Amino acid sequence: MNKIFIIHENDEWIEPLRVQIKKLNLPFEEWHMNKMTFNTSNVPPVGVFYNRMSASSHTRGHRYAPEYTAVILNWLEFYNRRIINNSRALALELSKSLQYKELEKEDIKIPNTVYAASKEQLLQLGKNFLFPFLTKHNRAGRGLGIKLFHDYQSFQKYINSIEIQDSIDGITLLQEYITPKTASIIRTEFVDSKFFYAVQVDTSKGFELCPADPCNIEDEYCPANATGNKFMILDGFSSPILDQYQKVLKQNHIEIAGIEFLQDAQGQLYTYDINTNTNYNSIAESLSELKGMKAIADFLRRELEKINNFKI
Repeated sequence: MNKIFIIHENDEWIEPLRVQIKKLNLPFEEWHMNKMTFNTSNVPPVGVFYNRMSASSHTRGHRYAPEYTAVILNWLEFYNRRIINNSRALALELSKSLQYKELEKEDIKIPNTVYAASKEQLLQLGKNFLFPFLTKHNRAGRGLGIKLFHDYQSFQKYINSIEIQDSIDGITLLQEYITPKTASIIRTEFVDSKFFYAVQVDTSKGFELCPADPCNIEDEYCPANATGNKFMILDGFSSPILDQYQKVLKQNHIEIAGIEFLQDAQGQLYTYDINTNTNYNSIAESLSELKGMKAIADFLRRELEKINNFKI
């Protein structure tokens, strides 16, 4: 029988999906990109391949896992294997610049953003950039490199200090800071390129907004919502922007993703992140019938049934 193959580099983030796949008694195998070696001169196995490679892999000591994943995805695509979140999805995961261009194609508003490849470029661009603004890493995840600046002096001091965090791909963003209407952002989740649910995320304590449980080991109590949790699923969420998001995902062969936006005081929506290695917060989901990893496992089952040509 053919299998589900999970391509990843983070055992902790995979655990909730393992649980759901095992509940469905689905055959699966994990391909950890920092532990396995592949002979790409061979024909790859037949199955459903789910790419969960993360842009932040280097923070876990897996510096070249995304590059190796690109090689493996190219190999699988050459043999026309069924891949969920293929090489195009990986490219967007690794580049804010590419994400923003794809969003702009659908007239989705993003914060004003410029890009620099050196400290000198950052300082030069900062002189003419409207404050307040943020620095961000182009290849990021988990809020890497995000700092807020209200004046050029503090920005210049940071850029010239040993505290500066260099982006792993060498590209740093300067991005307009949009003051949110409330101290929160909205993260919209998609499975099978279709809207699944939206979650409100409290930003009052900073910009590291990864929803995975291992990312949230400290006290995350938030008095701003009824659950007290940093993450809260919004029942019955709807917005015209969801149709635009779904177009972006389909055009880029992204089938599972989380897309984040915020609303300013005038009600304008600004989108700033597409995460193709999306995770879910268990506390938020405990208060809802919607379960992200269960939905993914069900989707993987349906795709495996298509290949096997019978129901599991």
